[in-house]
Amino acid sequence: MKEKFTRAELARTCQAQLSLLVTILILTVLAALIFPLRSSNSIKVNAQSNTTLLVPQAYPTIQSAIDAAASGDTIIVAPGMYQENLDISGKAIRLISEFAQSGDPAIISGSVIDGQLSGSKAAITIQNDSTGTEINGFTIQNAEAGISARSNTFIVNNRFIGTVDGISVTNTNVEIRNNTFEQNTDDGIDFDEISSGIIENNIICNNGNDGIEVRLHNYTGDPLNITIRGNFIANNQDDGIQLIDYPKVTPRVFLIERNIIVDNGKVGIGLMDKGKTFEDFRGAPIPERIMVYDNTFSGNPYGLTGGANLIAINNIFANSSQAAMKNVQSGSIAAHNLFWANNIDYENCSYDPATTFSGDPLLDAAYQPASGSPAIDAGTAHFVWNGETVLDIAPEHYSGSAPDLGHTD
Repeated sequence: MKEKFTRAELARTCQAQLSLLVTILILTVLAALIFPLRSSNSIKVNAQSNTTLLVPQAYPTIQSAIDAAASGDTIIVAPGMYQENLDISGKAIRLISEFAQSGDPAIISGSVIDGQLSGSKAAITIQNDSTGTEINGFTIQNAEAGISARSNTFIVNNRFIGTVDGISVTNTNVEIRNNTFEQNTDDGIDFDEISSGIIENNIICNNGNDGIEVRLHNYTGDPLNITIRGNFIANNQDDGIQLIDYPKVTPRVFLIERNIIVDNGKVGIGLMDKGKTFEDFRGAPIPERIMVYDNTFSGNPYGLTGGANLIAINNIFANSSQAAMKNVQSGSIAAHNLFWANNIDYENCSYDPATTFSGDPLLDAAYQPASGSPAIDAGTAHFVWNGETVLDIAPEHYSGSAPDLGHTD
């Protein structure tokens, strides 16, 4: 039986993941010199200008450069400590450190926006008329929120530390990629009201409440897609990811895939209802569609709790001191999952016994399956649930005869 990893081992793993992340960021920056730093998501920018403003060479403060900028402008900030509460309103700008040009990770640590713990203010507020703004390459600290995003925003390559919420998202769509969230007193990332977006390739560790918290406030309209992909979510005091339901069913769709979710204080992915955030392991029957694919869970007291329309496929659940899965109820299905060294594998869950496996996944200190692991080539590329194809992976997207279980393939 593989023992639960110690805090020291987890800290080393966080550092190893950060080193890997830096390498990825450098490659991303080099690619951005050739291709625009924009994805195929729905955030669009109508640039009206293309001026570069330099801080502090031409403008003594970041806010003075923001005030002088027009939509489409880029503000490049030299390394230093900037004790400001920034407000971006009426324009879409690129606010970047020199990291975006050089790829040197030391620039992120040395380019600090400090919110000065000034009451309820964020270090950076992006108002609802600033769609397309980008924040890239800073350490953001000491504020109610590191970034309060109220417009469609790109948030990439930053470090959030010592805030209440690292990022607070309200009534907008965001892309949050390649950031680090650590030692924030509440949540790493918080979604409220009518919010959607992509949370991808982030390190979210050691936060005082949840790593990611999403409130499913009442809403009618077009579908809201929330994708949580490829993140390292570890050692947060409460849940790694917490979804909080409200009375009415909404058109939200969650895709939670290829994450490492380990050693969180209560639940890896915890579902709550009635607007309640205090985790009591109820495993609420949230009716919105939630797809949980190809994740590695280890060392959480509970791995996954709740869901009345949840599909869990190709995951690894290991070392849960209470239960790997609880109250994944009728209307949901768990299939092609591997369980190891849990106190209880399933508690009041809907699952397929024929495709439920048990065995030591042989995870190393970075949660990668070693050679000979039963997780290798043990997943499924295609899955139909109640007549609907809910998973269909093309062969070029995995190696071997079948996808691996867990986050790796």
